Amino acid sequence: MLSARTATAVGVWAVAGVIGTTLFLYATPALEARIAPVLTEQSVEFDDDDRSPGRMCWTWIWTKARYAQPIVVSWALTVDGTAVEFPAITERRRDGQVLRNPQASSIGPGRNELCVSIPSDIDRVPGLTIRGQINYRMPHGLWTIWQELPVIRIPPLS
Repeated sequence: MLSARTATAVGVWAVAGVIGTTLFLYATPALEARIAPVLTEQSVEFDDDDRSPGRMCWTWIWTKARYAQPIVVSWALTVDGTAVEFPAITERRRDGQVLRNPQASSIGPGRNELCVSIPSDIDRVPGLTIRGQINYRMPHGLWTIWQELPVIRIPPLS
């Protein structure tokens, strides 16, 4: 039979193990994303003809610093000062294909020209932005990390 001292030690170590594992699995991916992001030097560029009624286009430029496989890329339309997000259907500008399955890009600089359809209900609302995130499966296989993409401030229609 276990002594009270041994039982207490086992209980303390079990609780510490559960807390440590939980912190490791939840905090470490966020720490990895902040310290060693997959994409660096992200920016967006616009041309004069990138904004039209019901549509916004932009060029997304980045440098991929390390290998990781994208699982999900999501963009959402938001109105500043609200918590409401509208899923943004994003397509490649060159061929109009909706982005369904993200593809891994090579290490180094990259760019993609993208467009989003804007619902007519919010097309003329001031303070409209597009926010994006990408989820990467890391090569070590322990977790995935989320990375924020550049915020696109949609200019109002003239």
